Amino acid sequence: MNNKIKAIIIIFILSFIILSTKIKAQINPNDQPYINTTSIINITNNTSFGYGFSIVNYNNLVYIYYTESTSPTTINGLVFNGTEEMNAPLPNFNDLAEASPALVELNNGSLIMLWGAVPPTPGNLAIMNSTSNTTSINKVMLLLSNLTILLQASILNNNAWGPVINLTNSGDVLSYSSDGNYVYLVYEPTLSLTYNNTILEELTFSGNVIKSLNIPGIVGIVSANNGLVAVQFLNGTYGLINMNNGNIELTTYGGFVGNLSYQFYNGILTIDNGNQNLTFNLPIYESAFPISWNNGYVIIAWRPGLLSVFYWNSTELQPIINYTAQFTIIPGATILNNDLYLAWFGLNNISTGQGSIYMAITPLPYQTSQSTTTTTINNTSTISNPSTSNISTYNSIPNTTTTSNKSLFSSIPIWVIIIIVGVVVFIILY
Repeated sequence: MNNKIKAIIIIFILSFIILSTKIKAQINPNDQPYINTTSIINITNNTSFGYGFSIVNYNNLVYIYYTESTSPTTINGLVFNGTEEMNAPLPNFNDLAEASPALVELNNGSLIMLWGAVPPTPGNLAIMNSTSNTTSINKVMLLLSNLTILLQASILNNNAWGPVINLTNSGDVLSYSSDGNYVYLVYEPTLSLTYNNTILEELTFSGNVIKSLNIPGIVGIVSANNGLVAVQFLNGTYGLINMNNGNIELTTYGGFVGNLSYQFYNGILTIDNGNQNLTFNLPIYESAFPISWNNGYVIIAWRPGLLSVFYWNSTELQPIINYTAQFTIIPGATILNNDLYLAWFGLNNISTGQGSIYMAITPLPYQTSQSTTTTTINNTSTISNPSTSNISTYNSIPNTTTTSNKSLFSSIPIWVIIIIVGVVVFIILY
């Protein structure tokens, strides 16, 4: 494959996944190394921010899949049986490039993987065969107008991934999520970089369109459940879109995990489990999310340089463990049996976006027979000792479910990312 075309494919998949997740790149001013009493497992050193990863427990195993920053990009994974590590099975990828896996347990008990792919369409093959050395921005936009990024999927069966399914057949997928019942995605029919023609769709897992809404300015899906889709707009605001009637309610940042809905704003985590509302004062953190466990909650909280785990046992918030790191932290977690599998992306090089994914397996305080819950969080995170304090009631928020969230705090401006990506493309091409 022509190196110029590889650069286009890799850079623009990266840029649009970055836009869909809104990841910040922040540096720990104290440049602290990783330190902890629990051993750290290095999942990979060959990934980049924006691609993300996904972690889930399924059939008493923990699966983690991520994007390898090869040329072209591809998806890789590991499986953990307790602390034993094995290579994960992979779908039969058959495209020019794949990136950004998302694992979802369906309501029928199956495990599905979603990802973005650059297929060998006529437009993409035409880009591959292009040898023009023009420096015209019009040429670049023409190339992009022919680029296709599809949403694909595969279902795990007897530890092997089934056939690759095209959930979309045209256009450029920008962001996607699932509640286990349907797939929700944002795409543009033709890549524009302006987000003036974004379409929000609800799909079946065979790719049939249930509902479609033309809503300009959507840059990413935060989470979704039962026809409610939390999105972020180009101007940085958030909204909750009802797929049934098209109603858009402007909101602050919020998310869904399992049967929980939650908000994090100004150092306060609010959880609504449908029966009661709780607030946790976490003033030194930028973001946090809960996981239901043992009649309480495990809470993952972070800020640049610090990643902390707490357990609320229905009476008090107990600190469990702290991790310190340099650069950005983007965590995801799942609980299997009595162990917390906590993974996070750490940015190693802010100029290139290169980073590593780490994971720690931490025993939780009490044994439980409660069903497990999985979440994947895209976010960032400075060094300080964690503090915990007040627990009280709070105004209710919608009782819905999802597997991803995003920080309330402002990310790198979209126009900056676009300019950077454009400059890099020009440097590589010309």
